[in-house]
Amino acid sequence: QWINQLIVESNSRGIFNVQAPILSRAFQELAGGMSKYHDAMRLAKVPLPFPYVQTVELLLLLHWLFTPLLTCMWVRSPFWAGIGTFLQLFVVWSLNCIAGELENPFGEDVNDLPLQDLQREANERLMLLLRPGTQRTARLSDRAILEEEDGNMEG
Repeated sequence: QWINQLIVESNSRGIFNVQAPILSRAFQELAGGMSKYHDAMRLAKVPLPFPYVQTVELLLLLHWLFTPLLTCMWVRSPFWAGIGTFLQLFVVWSLNCIAGELENPFGEDVNDLPLQDLQREANERLMLLLRPGTQRTARLSDRAILEEEDGNMEG
């Protein structure tokens, strides 16, 4: 909210002169960013329900117990039964571990998002907008070639 207020005050003081449609679009983008921020915060603060987590753990345990027995019934070779059991259990438990990491991507774990680096990069890009070189309007050079010499350009 304070960013919007700062923009309005700066525009009224003449610090920058922006037409109303462009200013309106800037406010829309800021509102969209705040909406995404609040969505991310909601994900970070609301964990999966405890009964759901317990049910998944119980189902994984049952899968771990019954997969070797059922695989032995379907496959005659002990070698292939072992390989099949290992692969099934490995994939399912890996997916469960990945889901646990994705549940909360904010924190200090190795697999978490580097929020400090992302914020630093966003700040650097914002500071780049304040440099005098970025204030100029781009113009076409007088030496620019507007048409090809052999006449293949249309229009």
